[in-house]
Amino acid sequence: MMKRKHFTITVITFCALLIFGSVAFAQDPQPSLVAQASGAGKIKLGKEEFNLNAVVVKGYQDGKVEINLVSDITVFIAGTWSRASENDKTIDLKITGGSVSGNLQGGGKLTLADDGKISTLKLQVTNKVTKKLVSADFTAR
Repeated sequence: MMKRKHFTITVITFCALLIFGSVAFAQDPQPSLVAQASGAGKIKLGKEEFNLNAVVVKGYQDGKVEINLVSDITVFIAGTWSRASENDKTIDLKITGGSVSGNLQGGGKLTLADDGKISTLKLQVTNKVTKKLVSADFTAR
């Protein structure tokens, strides 16, 4: 009788975990904009300058954006995005953080090509801690 009671409790607990896990998974924001491109550009971090080889942008439905700048180093930038309409190819970016939340402030523009890939990216951002300018100028191939 005791084994049956433990088995029932185990099954109920397992089912509850499955239900709560699927609800939590369903609430993860899905990206409504995913764009990437290889190309050429420059990223300046203060006085240092690197060749910019690729850019990946994920824009979420809640207005958040994650930008990855791929160079000799990879720079992670976070912020918000907006555009006038769904068909608009120019996206306004407001930068509010980097790999450390809240340490960057600035903005930029992302232009998409007709195929939905990145055409150009321009960023002007200031690191609030070091006061150094971070800029990126990228054109896809």
